[in-house]
Amino acid sequence: MFSVKKPEQILKDVFGYDSFRPYQLEIIEHALANQDGLAIMPTGGGKSICFQIPAILKPKVTIVISPLISLMKDQVEALRSNGVESAYFNSTLPEAAKAVIYDKAVKNELDLLYMSPETFVAGLDWIQKIPISMLAIDEAHCVSMWGHDFRPEYQQIGGLRNYFEGIPIMAFTATADKVTRGDICEKLSLNNPSTFISSFDRPNLSLAVRSQVPKKQKQKEVVKFLSERTDQSGIIYCLSRKETEAWSSHLNSSGFNARHYHAGLSNEDREQVQDGFINDQYQIICATIAFGMGIDKSNVRWVIHSNLPKNIEGYYQEIGRAGRDGLASETILYYNYRDVVLLNDFVAESEFKEVYHEKINRMLKYAEASTCRRRILLAYFGEHLTEDCGNCDVCDNPPAFIDGTIIAQKALSAVVRSKETLGLNLLVNVLRGAKTMDIFERKLDTLKTYGAGAEYSYKEWQHFINQIVNQGILEIGYDNNLRLQSTELSTPVLKGELDVKLTSFEEKELKSKSKKKKSASGQTVDDTLLGQLKAWRKKKSSDNSVPAYVIFNDATLNDLASIKPIEVSALQDIQGFGKVKIERFGKDVIDIIRQNSTKLSTHDKTQMLYKEGHSITAIAEQRDLSEQTIINHLIKLFEDGENIQLSQFISEFEVQSVKQATEKLNNTVQLKPLHDELKGEIDYSKISIALAILNKRSNQFS
Repeated sequence: MFSVKKPEQILKDVFGYDSFRPYQLEIIEHALANQDGLAIMPTGGGKSICFQIPAILKPKVTIVISPLISLMKDQVEALRSNGVESAYFNSTLPEAAKAVIYDKAVKNELDLLYMSPETFVAGLDWIQKIPISMLAIDEAHCVSMWGHDFRPEYQQIGGLRNYFEGIPIMAFTATADKVTRGDICEKLSLNNPSTFISSFDRPNLSLAVRSQVPKKQKQKEVVKFLSERTDQSGIIYCLSRKETEAWSSHLNSSGFNARHYHAGLSNEDREQVQDGFINDQYQIICATIAFGMGIDKSNVRWVIHSNLPKNIEGYYQEIGRAGRDGLASETILYYNYRDVVLLNDFVAESEFKEVYHEKINRMLKYAEASTCRRRILLAYFGEHLTEDCGNCDVCDNPPAFIDGTIIAQKALSAVVRSKETLGLNLLVNVLRGAKTMDIFERKLDTLKTYGAGAEYSYKEWQHFINQIVNQGILEIGYDNNLRLQSTELSTPVLKGELDVKLTSFEEKELKSKSKKKKSASGQTVDDTLLGQLKAWRKKKSSDNSVPAYVIFNDATLNDLASIKPIEVSALQDIQGFGKVKIERFGKDVIDIIRQNSTKLSTHDKTQMLYKEGHSITAIAEQRDLSEQTIINHLIKLFEDGENIQLSQFISEFEVQSVKQATEKLNNTVQLKPLHDELKGEIDYSKISIALAILNKRSNQFS
């Protein structure tokens, strides 16, 4: 179907985009040159296009190895909707369907064939009969034991080079640190691979962290946050299955449409939840980290972590499931120190526990930091910003440092006098002089530091102690029931030999970001029209049994609802409209925009009919206006730079006659004197048209 041999034309004609993102074209050209390579591109960075376009242009079949059935299914549906011959082959298919796909693959009638690693290894005998151009390994970090989501089944594809000599292998992943990158190349036996590392920056994602928030307060904050975003989809990530169910129950009782998702559900239930979320039946998914890897849903507007993630790679990939369409999206991380204990317990028996412990600590440092979060996040992947991002909670509330030496000395004194038996919350109660049963039973009210910090609130003391711990002046005994312990820095601080700087406490609220919605083009979105387009998209997705974003993503609908094209040919300038989608959906979309035309100006309505080829007389009759009014509209549009061919309504002889008349009458532009000078041989309408043409010519040559 696609005879064009240029990647840029495939990008436009098939996928509907005008230009490549950074590194996409280089990766595509590398693949077309039949070279091995590793591409590291962030979630939403367009890595799929990097193997899909070469697959379309290459003469044989490209096999894509992907870990999740849902991901294969979604990508194949999206490719087919764009007119690309593709299929997925896995154990869920009936034998008859497998036979059809096998027959097409062997006959070289497919551009792409998606397979799981297990299916690929099990079918090596018949796969070798397929004419193959390239092997693409998606989610390649799964092959590495150092990756954040190592999968043993991926190890089985490590020896595929032995079966497919001379066939290029391209590996793709969204997250991999330096060690993981080297391990991927080694495990896949890539030949002199080039490595392409795109920017990890996702500037459309806001980053916020909330520390030590009690459970009920967290629930209250999240419900308030969601109440201000009732039309948005999002994911809440949890550490345990039990917590996913608790969140789902709480949100449903609060009036939201939520579902839980974890590995304890049956395959059928997991698939039902996943499909419901993709098709906008469910607004919120409360899930363990198992959810989302196979989700190609572009309009997730927010991601909340209810607990501290186990490493920065996983956190980065999980927040990356928001805003894949490039529109502004929000991420919030809640954490407390018990999360750290649980995470360390999870990896206690692992062969690589020391590495995992270090990654947990690195994640904790990110959460506790008082500097721009995006700079910390990008630095982890070897990318450095030269200035703060302006789109994280730290940048929104830059810290003001105070002399915290006396504050730290009070906290240290209480810890030492209690013989290091206090946890964080109990220490705060001692310092504030709280009258609780726990304090009286343990006779902590007899300590000299009891009540020594009563001038500060409970939240202020939590804030101070977190910083004191972060600076290494106190430490948390993770193996001692989370009790606070002194360090080598404690004595110098107590003796006044070391000053301590702390940030003052300010109550942070989750800010509502309900600004006037803008499209990617920067224009204001017509919410009424957007709602009509979303309703149409929902019906089309249902009719075609595909997710809504396979029809069009939110960014495309936002552009339609702001730019408001009124003719099918103008859709080629809208991101997401390739030739196939213009043919399939163009008329429907334009009809919806025209039906919304009560908001079009009277000039726009005239322009719409003019571009459909109607005469001035026909436009006047249809709009119940005079012909002169229609001509005035066209002249105004012509003067505003629209593509109106006024010369079709007047001859050049008549234009020159009007020019001579104006010169004779001292360049007047008044119609009646000109009409009289021309002895009525040229009517008023044509004189108006001639003046507009002459004026534009004069401006062009002045």
